[in-house]
Amino acid sequence: MTTQTGDLRDRVADHPAWYHSIDLADGITTPGFCDLRPFAPEALPDAVEGLRCLDVGTFDGFWAFELERRGAASVHTLDLADGTQADWPPNTRAANLADTAASGLQWGTGFLLAREALGSRVQRVLGTVYELEPSWVDGPVDLVLCGTILQHLRDPVGALERMRGVLVPGGELLMIEAYSAPLTRRYPRRAVAEYRPVVPGSRYTWWLGNLATLRGYAATVGLEPVPGAKPVTHRPLRGAGKGDRVVALRFRRPA
Repeated sequence: MTTQTGDLRDRVADHPAWYHSIDLADGITTPGFCDLRPFAPEALPDAVEGLRCLDVGTFDGFWAFELERRGAASVHTLDLADGTQADWPPNTRAANLADTAASGLQWGTGFLLAREALGSRVQRVLGTVYELEPSWVDGPVDLVLCGTILQHLRDPVGALERMRGVLVPGGELLMIEAYSAPLTRRYPRRAVAEYRPVVPGSRYTWWLGNLATLRGYAATVGLEPVPGAKPVTHRPLRGAGKGDRVVALRFRRPA
């Protein structure tokens, strides 16, 4: 093991908390809370080479680095500077902020460490999705990836409206989001969601809907399904509620 490899291994181990499992170099993988690596080949479009991409809510950057690795022409990420800007429910905000402070985690440090280790050119942009503008990412992009953030927003439709606004005509939104499998089975066509702030133990989620809810969000802001693209489902993420699943859905801005 080289000195450089040992230094990276120590830095990864010393980082207070990793959300994503990311393969770096020399067999080093970040010990993420969520391992999305098995899901990526099925969730991502077959062809991203040459596309300008935006990963919204990147945190440690797993999806952004995957897009870059697959040949995207450029990748921007959008994230918050710290937890005080997070759109957490008011009844759990104080506890969430206290836990963040106690962990010693500074938001973005995991992303920056992984970016350095990978020799990545992904560009990090700080700001809230509710104010997202094309100028933040050097003009409209071909692909926006929305990764499990809508459930954490009090206004998911407003956020999607902003994402649509940075897409080129014909550009694609890849919605990778949590949904309720029980509600989907019970209401396969009707948009139905559970309000989570009042559910005991739920601290970060506003609404958890069925698949029809996710499709309804997209339709409301003027996005249409990509023809022939089928939903790709994934096993529950760690810490998910009973019956919660993750799905990748593809939509596009009409040309």
